[in-house]
Amino acid sequence: MLTAEQNSILTDVSPGTPLHNYWKKHWIPALRSEALRAGGAPQKVELLCEKYVAFRGHDGSVGFLLEACPHRGVSLALGRNENNRLTCIFHGWSFDAQGNCTRMPTEKDQSFCQKVKGQGFKVREGGGVVWVFLGDGEPPKFTDFAFTHFTRDHTRPRASYNEANWLQNVETLMDSAHIGLLHHDTTADANAPQAGLQLVTGNDTPKYTLEQRPYGLRSYSLRTTGAEKDYLRVTEYVAPGTAFIGTTDAEAAFVIIVVPVNNTRSLQWYIYWDSRQLIDNNLPDFALMGTDESDDNFAASRQGTPNYGQDRAAMEAGETWSGVPGVIFEDYLVAESIPIVDRTREFLGSGDLAIVRLRRELLERIRQAEAGEDAVKSQECDYRALRALAEMVPVGTNIQDFTEGKRQERISQFK
Repeated sequence: MLTAEQNSILTDVSPGTPLHNYWKKHWIPALRSEALRAGGAPQKVELLCEKYVAFRGHDGSVGFLLEACPHRGVSLALGRNENNRLTCIFHGWSFDAQGNCTRMPTEKDQSFCQKVKGQGFKVREGGGVVWVFLGDGEPPKFTDFAFTHFTRDHTRPRASYNEANWLQNVETLMDSAHIGLLHHDTTADANAPQAGLQLVTGNDTPKYTLEQRPYGLRSYSLRTTGAEKDYLRVTEYVAPGTAFIGTTDAEAAFVIIVVPVNNTRSLQWYIYWDSRQLIDNNLPDFALMGTDESDDNFAASRQGTPNYGQDRAAMEAGETWSGVPGVIFEDYLVAESIPIVDRTREFLGSGDLAIVRLRRELLERIRQAEAGEDAVKSQECDYRALRALAEMVPVGTNIQDFTEGKRQERISQFK
């Protein structure tokens, strides 16, 4: 249970709040690279309760600017994308990819351009995603997760919007106990391959072990099977909104990144990658289930649909547990059921240990950011080696040593 003040600190991302300022210390995934065509239409982007516009010049460079033209506030999403500049159609003010004002047709003295500051932001592209740093000063080391080193052949980023506060979406990612319940239709499907999700079947009370890491938390979830092996799931949480989800070695790796759009809307990234084969040949079964074809907003057709089209008749007939097809939309359904949860009224149990630790970690990092301390710790992190686990391990295995051994194997691949 949180106090009302703590709940506000963790959910209110409006400008000037501690959470807003903390998020601006990170590289943020904003939109897919393929959403920006060279010389094409600029795209509106809302992040952290603020509005921006992104465009790609004919030379391939990406600009990420405040949406409102600093002259009279007209949306630059209406602008002309030409000559590697974005030009406001109202008075013709032009901006390059760095946000520098380069031309003012309404001014005789063009040196006035140099007085316009703070329009653009630093960007990086990696893994088919445009990342932006919205803070002041120099950004931290780029979060070069393994997938950011691969081309589209080996990584597939998919994004969609979720009409709920970012925190409850992140909390769901850290909650291993719900998998066999909410996602029962998938985990109990005898016809599905025995992949990471199916291995939780019949055990809804995992034992948690939590470790603090420079990037956030490592969460071990161990399920006893009564046989010679136990089922281990390891989730790597990278503050503030990233969680690497457990998959077996045979499956593609998988990460979910939750970004606050505003206080009641989140941008959700589902990113899959596989260095061994074409990613589209090894997507998890649930990756596309019930979703739209568009990788820019794969939930578009379901948004606004009451309860994501929950089928009560099928639930009554015992044909489905949740009434919603697909693991992804089951998570969306519960998150959107109450857009901002009142955490002062909770009764948390032993299955919520990861949630408690997640909140403590976030509160401490937000405090550090407000105090001017290093709340990101990027220089201490080897982001490339991060991947979650879903493994059957012999009973009595030292799960920390086992997980560290897996991490060392991944590190060696980048040397």
